[in-house]
Amino acid sequence: MIVFPLFAIGVLSFMSDKPFDFRLINGLQGDPAVFVLLKRMGEALLFDLGVIENLGHRDMLRVRHVFVSHAHMDHFVGFDRLLRVNVPHRRQLTLFGPEDFIERVRCKLNSYTWNLIDPDQIRFHVYEVRGDGSVWTASLTNTDKFSAPATRTDLKHHHLVTLRDGSQVAAALMDHKGIPSVSYKLEAPAILKVRTEKLKALQLKAGPWLGDLQYRVRTGQAEGTIEADGRMFPIDELAAEIITQQRGRSLVYLTDLSFSARNLEALRKAFGQASDGISESSFADEDRSRAVDKAHLTSRQSALIARSLGIQHFHVFHVSGIYGQGPQQVAEEARNFFHSLPGPGPELDQEIQIELSRVLS
Repeated sequence: MIVFPLFAIGVLSFMSDKPFDFRLINGLQGDPAVFVLLKRMGEALLFDLGVIENLGHRDMLRVRHVFVSHAHMDHFVGFDRLLRVNVPHRRQLTLFGPEDFIERVRCKLNSYTWNLIDPDQIRFHVYEVRGDGSVWTASLTNTDKFSAPATRTDLKHHHLVTLRDGSQVAAALMDHKGIPSVSYKLEAPAILKVRTEKLKALQLKAGPWLGDLQYRVRTGQAEGTIEADGRMFPIDELAAEIITQQRGRSLVYLTDLSFSARNLEALRKAFGQASDGISESSFADEDRSRAVDKAHLTSRQSALIARSLGIQHFHVFHVSGIYGQGPQQVAEEARNFFHSLPGPGPELDQEIQIELSRVLS
């Protein structure tokens, strides 16, 4: 696993007092690109790199990690702006994508002439998730003309990276009409709460030691002992007694995938449950045949997937341009399906089987 030591008003924004905020940069119908602000460290990440002209310069400079689903133009055309904004600032950027992504980034970088910049002024750490689930990487810099070969890592797609605030990102490989497309899940760290009644029972007073204990629990350093209010305790026993953990907020990003049993199983296996979801809803339910042909989701299919992942807060985007000025109708249809469908369980499984049969008919 890799561990890495207010944004402008957009078309759609979702704000909260939780670990991250996210925004659909281009609304319901524009190129896929989602800006996620990690509030604990003031940095940001992007899901996909469609046109990002609507993202201000200040927010662009917050971005350190980019997670690309696949290299169709509407998901990758924003790479040049990301590059242009960062050239003067010498920051290392980390990108993730599907198989052959390293070579695609290398070709992008080599399409320009770089004779006026300093060594290592451009640095991209690029990862690709391959069909067998392995993760490969290459560190591309202008010093060696971006020629570093790809090497295999020990990473797994279901646990790609841990960010500086403790958030983790997982990936699931989807089939998109014969090409791989990557879906992602961002999960904030668990929320640690102190059981004050247990503190009193142990006759302990809160102090700096409590922050140290929480840090050790969060980082998995539960071995050994810790001094608490002048007394020594085994870390694991004290933590079990006075600290409870609540699962952190999570966000699933789904786009450009077929509605199939294979894709559904891959999502469930890699992601489990999530609190928030952003899903394409490219076609209305009545246009299911178009969705099948283009390997995209309908409003009903996106709602079914969201329900199967236990998503509580459901947001849609990437509505097809065939609906002209009416993408809100497709989005509303998806939301209506979402609220009418049952949660995970036998009833939902039956609804999914019905939809799979409709796709195959």
